[in-house]
Amino acid sequence: MPEMRLARTILSVDDIEKMVNRVAGELNEVLVDVERPVFIGVMKGAYMWMADLMRAMQCEVELDYIDVSSYVGDKSTGHITIQRDLKVDLKDRTVVILDEVVDSGLTLRYLKADFEARGAKKVYVAVATDKRQSESAGGITPDFIGAHVPDEFLVGYGMDYNEYYRGLPYVAVLELNN
Repeated sequence: MPEMRLARTILSVDDIEKMVNRVAGELNEVLVDVERPVFIGVMKGAYMWMADLMRAMQCEVELDYIDVSSYVGDKSTGHITIQRDLKVDLKDRTVVILDEVVDSGLTLRYLKADFEARGAKKVYVAVATDKRQSESAGGITPDFIGAHVPDEFLVGYGMDYNEYYRGLPYVAVLELNN
């Protein structure tokens, strides 16, 4: 196991609270006339983002989650594997995919297309953090972005390294020394 060190904080607890309130406000505006939208968290990382957003919403939402894998350790495999699928029927529903980070865009691009193929009326993407250097990198443009962050190895607020640091209430850069 490499030696791990939290190098610096990227988003503080206060930054995250402001980010959540801003994105929830944007979602409330867009979803004002939608009857019971479906929030789908991409597990495991989205659980903090999802819980914080749900508490800040002014409308009733239905909740489900999907567990997908495209990483082994800190390396992307380039392939999506569904570990746990949805329970809710998406036909004619408005869906908001919630994820803690967009980097390559592979997972979110796959899920958006998959949910549209399942008959969702509209699919939005809301990410806590965006590591990409350009808005359309990876073939996906999230509809709601909490914060733009550096393209470094980040942990906390749902992001992890081999299940370490996921529960931190802030986002930090992780340095690994072999």
